[in-house]
Amino acid sequence: MIALFTDFGHDGLYVGQLHAVIGAVLPETKVVDLCHSIPPHDIRAAAYLLPAYTRYFPPACVVVCVVDPGVGGERSHAVCKADGRWYIGPDNGLFDVLEQHIHGFRKYHFRWSGEVSDSFHARDIYTPAACLLVESGGLDSLQAQQVETDRQRFSADLYEVIYFDYFGNAITGLRGSSVKSKDKIAINGVTINHARVFSDVPVGDCFWYENANGLVEVAANLGSAKDRLGLKLGDMFSID
Repeated sequence: MIALFTDFGHDGLYVGQLHAVIGAVLPETKVVDLCHSIPPHDIRAAAYLLPAYTRYFPPACVVVCVVDPGVGGERSHAVCKADGRWYIGPDNGLFDVLEQHIHGFRKYHFRWSGEVSDSFHARDIYTPAACLLVESGGLDSLQAQQVETDRQRFSADLYEVIYFDYFGNAITGLRGSSVKSKDKIAINGVTINHARVFSDVPVGDCFWYENANGLVEVAANLGSAKDRLGLKLGDMFSID
């Protein structure tokens, strides 16, 4: 399986080209469009969403991760091994939170030869490299070299809104395991309580809970927390 995780948008010209590359080489391989609505250019948001939303993917899955505002510039090409899965993309911070959340994380850098555009490395480097990983089952085909992390750009948890889903729920970069159900969240001048599920609060009320992927999420029962609380990406919150 190859999963695609980008900020390209679902309606643009780019995602289909990734599918075409995979289809030309591995027509029988399952391709999953995990997410193409990462906030544009937001490496940090992607870094916190990546470990949470890939943890149920099967071992040996290859996740192509591309949020790459510096495409064509000075950053290395990385392939990482975490919980039996492969992650491949630019080494620009995308994998920093994954490294902190996963025991036995390993990161490698690789070089790519051949015809490559300056501005579409997702199509010309990372997706073909993912196909090689699937074909070979290992790193030999990429001639990758293991590297040690010399710095972490992001902390293990982020007290900030990083993504809004279709329903207007505000997903944060904070793991649910880092807080207790008795804790209150103060955000945008409002203090909200914990609830286990939507139906535990009256219709329209806002609350926080640990979502199905392990992150703290601010939601409203049969409503949009984004609209009701006037939230926007980057809004910070505290635990009371």
